[in-house]
Amino acid sequence: MKKTILIIFSIFLLYSCGNEKIEKNNISNEVKKEYKILALWDSLTAWYNLDISESYPAQLENLLNKNSDNFEVINAWVSWDTSKNLLSRINLYTEKYDVVLLNIWWNDWLRSLNLDDLKSNIKKVINNFPNLKIVLFSIDLPANYWSRYRKQLKEVYEEISKENEVYFYWLFFEWVNYNTDFLSDRIHPNKNWYKIISENIYKYLLKNNLITND
Repeated sequence: MKKTILIIFSIFLLYSCGNEKIEKNNISNEVKKEYKILALWDSLTAWYNLDISESYPAQLENLLNKNSDNFEVINAWVSWDTSKNLLSRINLYTEKYDVVLLNIWWNDWLRSLNLDDLKSNIKKVINNFPNLKIVLFSIDLPANYWSRYRKQLKEVYEEISKENEVYFYWLFFEWVNYNTDFLSDRIHPNKNWYKIISENIYKYLLKNNLITND
């Protein structure tokens, strides 16, 4: 009798463990894909005079995860970064990314670096991420800045996007320039500007089917 009870109990345990394994497998199959988005920019991507949670990558990540927890936005900022500096460290980013957000020109302009070099450096950075969805961002300079440089910069970015077949998106700049409601100092965005930037990028990613957020 005891042997019979022991056998029945053993069968019950095996059946229970088997069901538990099946249930766990079903759960793991239902886990959605995790998206990794790499944000490459200079100190404008950072959180100057702010908390890290107020930076645009952090706010973008929150927007993306409002219906899920499948998105990670990696904030790969370097203060005073130039296109040449970015190119020199680009091999550091070896993870598997789904989207790369690329904006690197501000410090090239501040240092009066050559636009041909800027174009060459950005194209090499893009080539480092073959078969990836890349969004090339540029910010239109305020009207009181050098009109010739503004025109040339726009032409360079348009040429890069066409020649490399990447997505191209103009971020705004002029209407917040020197507006203390949007700046943490005379240059860097505050949380209010970052909020608008993150919302615009979020809408752009969805509109162009670069990500799904079901």
